Amino acid sequence: VICANRLAKIDGVRVVNDLFFNEFTIELPVDSRDLVRDLAEQNILAGVSLSRLYADEPGLSKGLLIAVTEMVEHEDIEALATALEGALA
Repeated sequence: VICANRLAKIDGVRVVNDLFFNEFTIELPVDSRDLVRDLAEQNILAGVSLSRLYADEPGLSKGLLIAVTEMVEHEDIEALATALEGALA
């Protein structure tokens, strides 16, 4: 919940699902595959692009699946959020 709430504060990012355990989906204003690649170059593992999972569904190209477990530190969430903010600026 902490990660979803933090990412929801970023302009252009919308948390898609209201209820979840440790995986949730966000919608971005850009293609998620490109964003995942850009953040990976910064050593940030942002999540899995829905277009990678559902290649035949072009409407999902801006969806990003994110998983957060008990192993994720607050610093990890902030690193993701900061990198995402920079990529979307």
